[in-house]
Amino acid sequence: MEPKGVQRLSQHQFATRMALVLWSSVPDEPLLELADSGSLFEPEVIQQQLRRMLADERARALGENFGLQWLGLTDLLRQQPDAEVFPQFDADLLKDFREEVVRTICGVFREGRPLTDLLAADRVMVNGRLANHYGLPVGERAEGEAVGGAAGELGWGWVGIANSPRGGLITTAAVLTRTSYPRRSSPVLRGKWILEEILGAKVPPPPPGVPALEEVKEAEGVVMTLKERLSKHRVQPECASCHARMDPLGFGLENFNAVGVWRDEEFGRAVDATGELPSGETFQGAIELKNLLLKRRDEFEKHFIRKLVGFAFGRELNKFDQCVQERALERLHREGRADGILEEILLSYPFQHRYYPDN
Repeated sequence: MEPKGVQRLSQHQFATRMALVLWSSVPDEPLLELADSGSLFEPEVIQQQLRRMLADERARALGENFGLQWLGLTDLLRQQPDAEVFPQFDADLLKDFREEVVRTICGVFREGRPLTDLLAADRVMVNGRLANHYGLPVGERAEGEAVGGAAGELGWGWVGIANSPRGGLITTAAVLTRTSYPRRSSPVLRGKWILEEILGAKVPPPPPGVPALEEVKEAEGVVMTLKERLSKHRVQPECASCHARMDPLGFGLENFNAVGVWRDEEFGRAVDATGELPSGETFQGAIELKNLLLKRRDEFEKHFIRKLVGFAFGRELNKFDQCVQERALERLHREGRADGILEEILLSYPFQHRYYPDN
């Protein structure tokens, strides 16, 4: 007889679902043996298995499948910065950009780190080539595998970067490249990305007929900075409201070029990385931008949890899923560990049950 209504998963179905979320793969023997014994639903067993599975290399799938999807980076390897402007850039470096994000997100869960490490951190995950790209001392590391001495070596490890504008996802080369044009950075794209992917805000599309930024005319003999050109672009009332929210956030990242390399000048003039929000609050550069976002951590945490719960459930969320998100947020605030979010999801009623419609 076919099941109807809401039914609890079988132990083996639960093992499969757990493996799909954490590994994007099938359950292994230890998980199947627990399902055979009928003990897999016990909370302490779920907790133990979660720790074991996060320690497994297959848990990188959390960064690769959930992380890249959440951040809008699934098509990152298609990015093609202009070779004339950025001759040092190549496909191998782009793969390193992607790998940094995957390992960074996975590491937050695997090590039980605070979720805010994804906003701002005192360490970065790099290999030798990426360390050179960032201008970091190659060979110095905080923990993990040796970074290696040659630019092409692929050993990955954490490098400490206290008081640096690096650290956190916002200043990874992957994000900075994805939110740029082939020949230049884009405060608009970067600000929009922060609002949508980090804070979960909605940004409407631009109104029809708005000219491209490149069409803003410069006076003869005058070279305008990108910030000056954008200020002219925002004169139009229909553009002003959204750009007042987006652009200042993007300006905070202007010290990074279109492939994530630090710069102090643009067109021979000092980069202006100041931003002023509609509230009147001002900030200077990436460090102060991150501090500003940490003040809005509530928005970030709620958005992140909503995205992760949706990924784990594999469907659109509904009002009955709100309790799972609230419990995960409470646990995060209580314990400060990102892996606690995953445990709350695995223990939740919606994750352990399935609805079978009447036919």
